[in-house]
Amino acid sequence: MSVSETLIQNAYQHAHERNTILQAHMNEYPKEVEGVIQKFGMRPYEYLQACGVLDDHFLGAHSLLVDEHEIQLIKEAGSHIVLCPFSNCAKALSPYPKLKQADIPLAIGSDGAAHGGLSIWNEMRNLRCMMNVTHGIALQDTRILTSKKLLQMATGNTASFMMEKDLGYIKEGALADAIFIYYHQPHLYPSGNMRNTLVECVNVNDVMHSMVRGKWLMKNREVLTLDETAILKEAETIYKQVMR
Repeated sequence: MSVSETLIQNAYQHAHERNTILQAHMNEYPKEVEGVIQKFGMRPYEYLQACGVLDDHFLGAHSLLVDEHEIQLIKEAGSHIVLCPFSNCAKALSPYPKLKQADIPLAIGSDGAAHGGLSIWNEMRNLRCMMNVTHGIALQDTRILTSKKLLQMATGNTASFMMEKDLGYIKEGALADAIFIYYHQPHLYPSGNMRNTLVECVNVNDVMHSMVRGKWLMKNREVLTLDETAILKEAETIYKQVMR
């Protein structure tokens, strides 16, 4: 809505040259969809397909208000969708059953810190609740979105969207990207089903360590790559200046 076709195509070319993804927030608001139709005579995904940028390097955030033809275009292009449940719930409900039936790759995001924080743990639970009380009940499908599927969306699918081959699993030779959870706590232990416990009970405070490509970013909840105290102090200074 805010850029020219030339800029869209240049961004697409730039992403392909670097073997990375092109991301856009798609079909999030009714007025957004209506605006594209009025301007171009077609829906947003149809417009991107006409621009020649809809392929397996494209990632559409949200993608709530998609029709049958757009879903087919997304499937044929091999494009990806990232659902942001907490942010989305005030706008529209994802047509998850149709996306699932079309076998479109789905992942989970947070839409930034302004929308309920950055916790993918919370987003998994939000999505499960939203799907169960709407589509699940309507379709009489109590397993419409299982813990196994949610974890796959939050880890393996997300890794595949990053255009990295050796990411998203623990295996010799794979990229050492991992988080470590302190499991021996009353709200997590004991567990009869580890997947369910991860999805239903784990919070951000339970993550003790994180590592990317073998480099520790956080150990014992201490951030090692940034000066957390200095950043918070600077943020507080800026806040006070803005609020004067």
